[in-house]
Amino acid sequence: MAKLIHTMIRVRDLDRSLAFYEAVFGLKTSHRLDFDDFTLVYLRNGESEAELELTWNKGRAEPYTHGDGYGHVAFVVDDAKQERERLVDQGYTPNDLREFHAGDGSLLARYFFIVDPDGYKVEVLERHGHYR
Repeated sequence: MAKLIHTMIRVRDLDRSLAFYEAVFGLKTSHRLDFDDFTLVYLRNGESEAELELTWNKGRAEPYTHGDGYGHVAFVVDDAKQERERLVDQGYTPNDLREFHAGDGSLLARYFFIVDPDGYKVEVLERHGHYR
């Protein structure tokens, strides 16, 4: 059976991205590979073995385009409202807290989005129902 191990995004300012993902999601470097033209940094925390791979192409000045195919990466937290407030207190600008409800009015999901330094959307979902 296949196992998801990482997803990769390209970043322009590696230090800024590392600081963002550590402050916002508690991700720390688990593995780093430095080459002449690029660096790969794998991030994870104690919540999951899956990693986020940051690829830094050295010398790139222009922003990456995300095209119309990229959607988002998602993280789950115990309390989305509290997590959003923590990020606002740290000076970040997450979007408003939102909810999805089923036709009968029951809660399906509580979530917000935040944008990383390279413009990638990141969804933060409250641990509930399908989102564990």
